[in-house]
Order: sequence, then structure tokens, then C-alpha cells
Amino acid sequence: MDSINQRDRISSLPDVVLVMILSFLSFKDNIKTSVLSKRWRNLCYETGNISFKESEYVDHSVSNFFSKRVSFVCYMLNWVSRVPVKVIESFEIFLGYPVGFEAEIKYLIEFSISRQVKKLILDFSSPYWRNTWDRLRYDDFVIELPTVIYGLQTLESLTIYACWFDPSRVANLGLRKLSIGWFRLEKIESLPSRCPLLESLSIISCYLDEIFMLAGQIRELIIKNCIFPSMSCLLNLPNIDIFKYSGNVIVFDFQKVNMRLLKEVYLDFGSDEPTYSTKEAGDILSHLLNDLRSSRTLTVCYYLLEVIPECNDPVDMLRDVETHHLVLETLLHPKEITGIRLLLDHCPNLETLTLKLLCPRPFPMPSYGGICSQTLWLENISSRCLRRTLKILVVRGFCNSSNEFYLLNYLVRPEHGYALERVELYMPTWLKETERQWAHFGAAMLQSTSNRVQVILHNGWCIC
Repeated sequence: MDSINQRDRISSLPDVVLVMILSFLSFKDNIKTSVLSKRWRNLCYETGNISFKESEYVDHSVSNFFSKRVSFVCYMLNWVSRVPVKVIESFEIFLGYPVGFEAEIKYLIEFSISRQVKKLILDFSSPYWRNTWDRLRYDDFVIELPTVIYGLQTLESLTIYACWFDPSRVANLGLRKLSIGWFRLEKIESLPSRCPLLESLSIISCYLDEIFMLAGQIRELIIKNCIFPSMSCLLNLPNIDIFKYSGNVIVFDFQKVNMRLLKEVYLDFGSDEPTYSTKEAGDILSHLLNDLRSSRTLTVCYYLLEVIPECNDPVDMLRDVETHHLVLETLLHPKEITGIRLLLDHCPNLETLTLKLLCPRPFPMPSYGGICSQTLWLENISSRCLRRTLKILVVRGFCNSSNEFYLLNYLVRPEHGYALERVELYMPTWLKETERQWAHFGAAMLQSTSNRVQVILHNGWCIC
């Protein structure tokens, strides 16, 4: 009798509590609860977070995928017609290249507006686009934002990809987060003044103004795979604390930026063919590192490691970086070694070093231009951070290749890593059994190098 009374305590809760519990689930999992019982059938419609993702419903590889898309759009319309709540927290639509569905999309957007949505995501980018130029075909943009969105005061977060948008029309006093993607973006300099509370701005795969300038109280700026016709960017952001850039090498001009507030910087220049010579890129990126040297966490790509030693007098040009956590996204190619050493020499306060191996390989890499990992890391030279501050070393994608082992052995050796306390090694999930055994052997060898350092080998790591 007791077991019968206790078999379903959740169902004894009132509907308002059950809806609150459902709000912590993903939208897809939320829908699954409708089959639990008759009582649960309609509870999922009371959630305040609605997300429609085409990829979860439509397989583009099948022959009848268009009819599947039609069914998906009908499903969205049917769902919102059954929503009883008057206010929703978030509303998301992911539907690539929505030609033929303009009226339905307009209705769905107007529904979200009528429910005083706080977070709105409209992503109409195509999964078949490969680069920014592909995504800038205006005949692909069939959705235009309703005028009312530009002044919707309940809206706090807005993401718009591959649809018509005019930054000069925005007049939202409450908007805090804005992400714009796959568009030819003009007149953005007026945006911060029209959104005084805007804290986070992301610009993804956009073609920008001839002269790109941005000023305001923005705290987070993310620029990814954009085209800068002038190859330069002027920023007047006194409160910025997070800066992330991915794309071609361009010249950044930071004006009135309080670098002491910087918490995180991410720099990736390895996505396209270089636009500058190696020496020119080395000079530009050395100056950029100097401008951003106060960031507490700094992530840099393998291209930066390759070119900064090529600038004029790199030892004198590069100033000390104040970062406490340095992340190197590296191939551990021999031509990156000098850049790695140069950065370590200029991070006197470094406490954590993370090596993210972009292409883990359980076999050696040949020397390059006379640079050999084995001979270079055997030199008895120790950086200031190794002697004083570096306590934690993390390697993601550890295979125990010779290039990995020579570098790690250099960092772990007692005569170099005076302050080092812990080494965490994460093997890729795809390693075969013999390769896993080789990685275990390498971890044991590192542990034998220094008894003061704890070496921990983790079983798996997925490259995202």
C-alpha cells in the first residue's frame, strides 16, 4: 500500500510547480513529458521557453526534406496556437533559408512580441553557406524584422541571423545583449547610444562599414569571421571586459579603453589565407598583445605563435603580459615553438597554462626550417613564470607524441618548473587501445620526472 502511495510523488504537485520544473528542461525534453499521462499532455504548452530548431525535426539528406520542412512549419504554428501563457521568457526559431514561409515566420514573430518576449533568437542562416561572401547574397534574405521589434521595451536579448535589420532604427532602452550575423552591417556606430543598457554585442560573418567604429558602454564584444574593407577597427569602449576576435589579421585601434578591466581575451587568426606578410602580421599582432596585455585570461591561436617571432626585434617589441591564465590553441608544429617560448618569457605572473591541441596526433612531427622540438626544449632556459608562479598545466588532446613529450618534460623538470603543482592530461576520445597505452606510458614518464608534481591522466576529451 505504501509503495502505491509513493509511486508518483511528482504528480501530486500542483500544476504551477510542475511547470516550474519543466522550465529547467530543454524544449525538446519538455515536449517528451506530454506522453507521460493525460494530466501531463498540455503542461508543456505552459512553458515560458519555446525553441523550434529545424535540425531536430528535418533531415536535409532525405529526398522529401521539403515536405518535412512544411510539416515543421505547421508544427510551429500549431504549437503557438495552444500556448495559454501571456508572457514568455524566450522564443527561438532556427530555420535555414525560409523561402516560401515568409507569412508564417511573420506570424510567429508577432506571436512572440504579443507575449512580451524577453529573449528572441531568429536564425535563418543556411547550413550550406561556407564563408561570409556566400552568406551576403541579399536575395537569400526574405525575412524582415517587424517595425515594432526595434522599440520593444520588454526585449533584453536579441539574436538575428540572415534577415533584414537596420541598426539605426533601434530604440530599445532595455536591450542588454545583441547578436547580429550574416548581413551587410551599416550605421552600427549609432547603436550603443540608442541602447544605453547594451552590455554584449556579437557580430558574426558580417560585411562591415568601410570605416568600422564602435563606442559605448559595451562590456563584451565578439567579432567572428567578418569582412573589414579598411582592414582596421576603431574601438572606444571604456568598460569592456571581454573581447573575442576570430578572422583575418586587421589593425585594432583601442581608444579610451580601460585595459585594467579586461577579464578575457580570445584571438584567432587562423581561419583564412593571411592578408599580410609574416613580418607585417608579426608587428600588428605584437602591438595588439601589448594593448591587451592586462587581460586575466588570454587565448591565442597557432598563427599568432608562428608570426610574433618574425616581427622586428620580438624580445624588445613584446611587453610583459599580465595574464594569469594563458590558453594556447596549438598544433605544436615546430614553427610555433619560438612563439610559445616568447609568450612564456613575457608572462611573469602566469598561474595556469592550458594547451589545447587542435590536431592531436600520436606520432612525431618533423622539424621545420632547422627548428627541432627535441633540441630546442633541451636547452637549459627557464622563464620567470616557471620559476615563480606557474602552478597548473592542462593539456587537452594529449597523445604523448614526441613534440608533446619534449614540451611537457621541459615544463615539468624540477630545474624549470619550480612552482608547478599539478599536470592534467586529457586524452582524445577516439584513441585506439594501443595509443591509449602509449599516452599512459607518457603520463608515467612525466610523473617520474618530478615527484613534486601530481600528474593526472583523464580518459577522454572531445574537440568541440
